Amino acid sequence: MSDFPTVLPVKDPPHEKTKPLHKNLPQPPSLLLMISPIRTGKSTIISNLLLNSDFYGQDYFDQTIVISPTIFNDKTSRFLKKHADVYDSYSDELMRTIIAGQEGYDDLSERPDIAIVLDDVIGMIKREAYVNSLASRFRHYNIKLLLMSCQNYRKVSPVIRSNCTHMIIGSPFPNQKELDKIAEEIGDQFGGKDNFLKIYHAATPNKYDFLYLDLTENPPIARKNFGEIIAYGGGSEVRSEGMINNMEGKPKESNINIPTK
Repeated sequence: MSDFPTVLPVKDPPHEKTKPLHKNLPQPPSLLLMISPIRTGKSTIISNLLLNSDFYGQDYFDQTIVISPTIFNDKTSRFLKKHADVYDSYSDELMRTIIAGQEGYDDLSERPDIAIVLDDVIGMIKREAYVNSLASRFRHYNIKLLLMSCQNYRKVSPVIRSNCTHMIIGSPFPNQKELDKIAEEIGDQFGGKDNFLKIYHAATPNKYDFLYLDLTENPPIARKNFGEIIAYGGGSEVRSEGMINNMEGKPKESNINIPTK
């Protein structure tokens, strides 16, 4: 026994789900920020995360809420309308209603596990929008996944950018200035801007490939899609470059396929 009182970490209660998640996926609670230009497979990835049993699937969350201005006319997202509560417009009132519902449970253990997807609504979100403050405390309301997708990284509030736990950067990325901004802000964790851009291009040799960053790990991990490790970050040092399959065993490849059921 120590001679002095020791402060112990306060841990989140275990996420009691019978289905184990693949270790490469964002583990709840997570804020996943997806930056992907138009026609780069963004809707396909979202649909797989929420519907495909190789990912979270349809039964992992007690409630899934999707807010997207194109939800009612995007063919790729047509399955989401059957399995999620969908809205075509963001409002602070809607977000406050969702949170009020979570706060209505006196017994915190009875709060449902929810996922909230904000797809291409950045143009509707003002600087003082409620979701910006929610980004730093979503865990307290049993939001197990807060997913925000957009085409323009610079329009995402600094609060959301600094609190994201995982990031997906799609390809091809035609706006080099936008990609440079991401590299300037995230690059220090992966050996600097130039090295980060090398990692991005190594992860995205083909159309619809994406760079997936797990920023919860120490050092952070960069993957091609949800599979192969491209690099380990950590301060100014990149521990490995190129396709690495044998440093932790070759991860399971997760194919991105729209479910048919």
